[in-house]
This record gives sequence, structure tokens and C-alpha cells, in this order.
Amino acid sequence: MTLTDGTTNGLELTLDDGVATIVIDRPHARNAMLLKMWCDLAGLVTAADGDGRVGVIVLRGRGGHFGAGNDIAEFGQLRSDPDGARQFGWAMANAMRAVETATKPVIAAVEGSCFGASVALALAADLRIAARSARFAITPAKLGALYLRSDHHRLAAAVGTGQARRMIYTACALDAAQAEAIGLIDVHIAADDFDAELSALTGAILAGSPYTLRHSKRILRDVGLGDAPVETDETIGWFADAILAADFAEGVEAFLAKRPPNFARG
Repeated sequence: MTLTDGTTNGLELTLDDGVATIVIDRPHARNAMLLKMWCDLAGLVTAADGDGRVGVIVLRGRGGHFGAGNDIAEFGQLRSDPDGARQFGWAMANAMRAVETATKPVIAAVEGSCFGASVALALAADLRIAARSARFAITPAKLGALYLRSDHHRLAAAVGTGQARRMIYTACALDAAQAEAIGLIDVHIAADDFDAELSALTGAILAGSPYTLRHSKRILRDVGLGDAPVETDETIGWFADAILAADFAEGVEAFLAKRPPNFARG
């Protein structure tokens, strides 16, 4: 399959000298993701991976932010739509898995905000580089939502179970230096040097043997915790049940009202 430059549903694809760059293109919403974007992202990554001209895939956001997670305006509408909640969960899972299992190296190039589901997307990539402006937070606990089981796995594989618990339980925000210290990202870079360093990284990868890269990527996934578990109807049900629960309704209302959530205990 061959790629064609273009923009679709908030995603822009460009191909330049062996680098396929997929840009999340909703800067007015800090690149918050919509259902149709998750669906299209899986297809774009798969197409880039299957194109013989491509040696490396880059994911990044437009307008100085990688992504604010899922778009709460759309996400919140799923509270009374069990089938829609499951569809959303599967769309996210399929996009993350397409990134994780691509045979070519995938780089998440993070600037500015990287919150919620956008962190999960970055974790599916092989390499994560960040500008010093980057800020990270895993925020489902503030909304009453739930990371997918596979997202939990990738987070723990990157930072360890202790740091994974801290990030999920507290929704704490980390700057780029803190994220690098715990292994959430691989390196952080001064903003003025970011594009140059990204270009140097992609150039170094393109200079390597495609055979070596393809097989080393597979081996390295096996060395650690392995691929994230494939989602099932049961695990997607956990995600959907959270969206249908009272906590999510309160979390969305609090977010939209810009107030702290008041979750019921017991």
C-alpha cells in the first residue's frame, strides 16, 4: 500500500525522505482526540508501516501540544450510550496496537500538553522524545474514566508498577525532566533544538538496516513485559462500564464547570 500526503478528520500525513509524519491537527482543542480520529489513526499507521518508502513513523501534535487526551465534549456524550462506549474503547485499542505492533520504528515527538489518552498513545511508540515545555499527566481518576488494560501494561512496562500507581492514583503532573527520570520518556530537549534533534534521530534510524530494526523491535518487545495484552470484550467492558457509571458523570460535569469533582464514597 502506498501513502498520499493529506489531511483527514483532524490528522495530517506527510511523507518526506523516508519519514512518515502523522500530525494530530486540532490545535484549537489542544489536539484532543475524537472517535473518528482514533479510527483513522490505526489505518494511517498501518498504511505507513506497509509502504516501502517509509523507514520511520513520527507522531506529533500541531500548535505546540501533543494532545489533551480524549475530547471531553464527545467523550461525555457516551454516558448514555453503552454501544458507543464500547466502540470508542475498541477504536482506541486498535490505534494503540497499530502503533505498538508496527514493524518500523515509531517515535512520539511530544511538545506541550500530553494528558490522559495522549500519554497512552505516546507509550505505544518505540521512542518518546519531549521538548522541555512538555507536561504529562494520566487523568482518568479525575474523570471517573479508566485506562484500557493494554494502556496499564505499557505504562508499567515503561516506568514500573510503583510509578504507574502513583501517576494513575494521583493524576500528578510531571514536567519533561521528571518524566525522563522515571522512564516515561527517553530524552527531553530544549525547545529551540527540538526539530533538529528529531531530524537527527530519524536520520540515524534511516541509516540503519531495515532488517535489523524490524527484528530487533520484535525481540526488544519480548525482552521486557512483551506486547500489551490484546483487549477482549470483557476488558473493553471494564472501560465502557466506567463511562456509564455515576463517577464519570460527575467527573465530566466537574471538568466542564472547571471545579474539583465530588465523587461519592462507599
